[in-house]
Amino acid sequence: MRPSPKTLLPFLILLLFWFNQSVCCQFRASDTDTIAGIMFYNVENLFDTRNDPDKRDDDFTPDGVRRWTYSRMREKFNNIGRVILNAGGWNLPVLIGLCEVENSWVLNAMLRETGLDNLHYRVIHYESPDLRGIDVALLYRRDRFKVYESRPIPVDFGPNERPSRDILYVKGVLDQSDTLHVLVNHWPSRFGGAAVTQWKRQYAARLTRQISDSIRMVNPQALLIVMGDFNEPHKSDLFLKDLEVGLLEDDVWLISPALKIPPDVGTLKHQHAWEIFDQIIISRSFFDGSSPIYMSEPEMRIISLPFLLERDEQMGGVKPFRTYVGFRYAGGYSDHLPVWIDLVVTPR
Repeated sequence: MRPSPKTLLPFLILLLFWFNQSVCCQFRASDTDTIAGIMFYNVENLFDTRNDPDKRDDDFTPDGVRRWTYSRMREKFNNIGRVILNAGGWNLPVLIGLCEVENSWVLNAMLRETGLDNLHYRVIHYESPDLRGIDVALLYRRDRFKVYESRPIPVDFGPNERPSRDILYVKGVLDQSDTLHVLVNHWPSRFGGAAVTQWKRQYAARLTRQISDSIRMVNPQALLIVMGDFNEPHKSDLFLKDLEVGLLEDDVWLISPALKIPPDVGTLKHQHAWEIFDQIIISRSFFDGSSPIYMSEPEMRIISLPFLLERDEQMGGVKPFRTYVGFRYAGGYSDHLPVWIDLVVTPR
């Protein structure tokens, strides 16, 4: 009798965990260093199937226009789980920033359904005032990251403006080595026009800068990770001037590895053009030798695994394999590609 997937799942998870421990220690800067993968992923509308009367989630219900059923939700769980398990090869990410998730329930259900909870993943999530009910969240491996503090930071434009997602702040210790400060962002969308809505993203950029400055003021050598879908090209003035990011050779505290990525590569595609809206920004302290957690070079990878892409019949080339194309269910992954950085950890 052929074993069922449920019968094989515990064995596969244990096998993956063993490989992860082996490979984590194989690709290292020295015999004692380990690698900690950090990932961000806009998962494109991860909703549960229930109607929340306080949110505009009616489309994502079994009777809604998108016919969001339990089986489609489970397929979405499996797709996201596949990305997490494959993005770093056998090196599982320690921290995963997410956006476009509805609530804690759907994230915990995903961890249970995929078996990721058996790989020590846990959820940090707070409900935000976003009208559609899509929030940011952080998945973390509790065997490698100990959380000491987390809170949502409101992005408040005033009483007459549509509310936006919070910025998620998390503080914790990685591999019993040093403290990380993490900001998970999903800046206001371009819906209604990029120029008309840019002031909202500028507000979010300046708020992110204020948070960064306050962390740096307390500890000039703080290790800060700013990740997110910023709904803004990575070379925009909102990054270069308002957030004040740059390259390692520039006189800035926040380093954007995405600035080194060549043209015609991106995390999402609009018509024929690729753009980098999703990125991971890190503080200079990862490079100055002050911490046992460091990066040898500022490098960010865009995860473009073949199963995340499909042929672009209209514009040529490839494009992200989406869950929905308009209102048509396509069964894909997301309209965004994930991004990844590797940190090196030297044990104390």
